[in-house]
Amino acid sequence: MKINRVYLFILLSLFFSGCATTPYQPQFTQPSGVYHIVGSGQNLYRISKAYGVDMHEIMRVNNIQNPDQIGVGEKLFIPKAQAPIYVVPHRPEVYESVERLVGKKQYRIKWRTITLHHSATLQGNAEAFDRNHRKRRMGGLAYHFVIGNGTDSGDGEIEVGWRWKRQAEVSRKKDIQICLVGNFNKQEVSQAQFASLIKLLKILTQQYSIPLSNVRRNKDVKGVITECPGNNFPFYKILAELRKG
Repeated sequence: MKINRVYLFILLSLFFSGCATTPYQPQFTQPSGVYHIVGSGQNLYRISKAYGVDMHEIMRVNNIQNPDQIGVGEKLFIPKAQAPIYVVPHRPEVYESVERLVGKKQYRIKWRTITLHHSATLQGNAEAFDRNHRKRRMGGLAYHFVIGNGTDSGDGEIEVGWRWKRQAEVSRKKDIQICLVGNFNKQEVSQAQFASLIKLLKILTQQYSIPLSNVRRNKDVKGVITECPGNNFPFYKILAELRKG
């Protein structure tokens, strides 16, 4: 009888302590927060103010060294936020110099070619194209730069995509992708778009020593079957303007 009581006491002790069956496992909690997709006209300052989260904390968790290093379509983790929210856009890019938008020369990729596209839509902007490209599982905005036509962004406004900010290639190695909003089988490139494109191309070709022979239309790329950037795209006029220096 004594043995049974001792045995029962040991069993009860083990049951209540849990030591015999379940070893201690530390609990690791994931930091709370949400992901925000950077939209047109949004910068890190406006995003941080909208969410009420310190800008430097957002930079830290996303490994951003420079607040100007984000572009349209970039996916940012916002710590402590409960849900994604709309951030009111601001469009200083219309008035900013093209030099500032392009930034200083980067050495991560030796850019060799520039490919010109049209959106094949009558309207749009970088944010709209980013949403479409995400749905198509293209990893977000598939252009480095988008030049607006006055519909969803300013006429001639240059929007900088996250791939340029992060110096990331799209589908072809060492190839810079520039898209003009419009369907140039039905429309003409606006004067503002033309002027912005010339400025952008001059800076990129000079900064990265890209010869004009390496500036091409999307339909000029070997193996690509497309009409992009359309029959009304003034490609040879663009080259003639660039040759003026």
